[in-house]
Parts: sequence; C-alpha cells; structure tokens
Amino acid sequence: MEKRTIGHTKDIGWQFGIRKSIPLSVTEVWDFLFSTNGEKLWLNGADKEFSTLKNLSHIRTKWKLKGWTNQATLQMRVISNKDKTTIAFHIEKLLNENQREETKKYWDNVIKTITEKITTNR
Repeated sequence: MEKRTIGHTKDIGWQFGIRKSIPLSVTEVWDFLFSTNGEKLWLNGADKEFSTLKNLSHIRTKWKLKGWTNQATLQMRVISNKDKTTIAFHIEKLLNENQREETKKYWDNVIKTITEKITTNR
C-alpha cells in the first residue's frame, strides 16, 4: 500500500485548504471579502479576472506568492450554516511540499487577519 503525504494528490500535485467559521451571515461575509478593505486581505497575488464567480458562494482564479514562477489555483467559498458562515480557501496545483508549507503559512495568517477584521468592524 502506497503511503500518502499530507497535501499531495496523485492528479494535481500539492494542495492546501483552510477554513474558519464566524458568527455572521453569508451576505455580511461576502460583502466584507469583496469590499476594498476585505480584498486587500486575501486577493494579493490573485488574478482578479475570476474563471468562476458565483455570488454569495465562491470564486476560482489563478494565484501565486511573490517570487514564484508558477501559478496555483485558488478557490474561495463562503458557506452558510445556520447562524454562522464558513470561509474556506483551497489552493491546488502547488509544485511541491515547500510551496505547500509557504502557502499554509501565508493563508493561516490571511484567515486569522480576516477573522479579526470582520468581527471587530461590524
């Protein structure tokens, strides 16, 4: 039996995902993420010409960290769940484990900052 490494897929290389639930409606979260202040927190390095955009649901686009020569695929979703909303980021097509670790560090910080800003600026 082949041992799998966390974050490595057989089809699309390396990937990383993170999610956080916050006590706000999906509309409040979506509006914040696409406000001028919200976009500054998570759209750095992203192609703003989204290949997929479903209002109040998700986007899909190309993304890369500064210094990378390749682009990964970024998916951002907002998921309504009763009295809270989950923000989920999923990045795939990373080249290797090092890029996955860089991505993890970057997005851990992004989701922490979003959570702080969105819950204090209500």
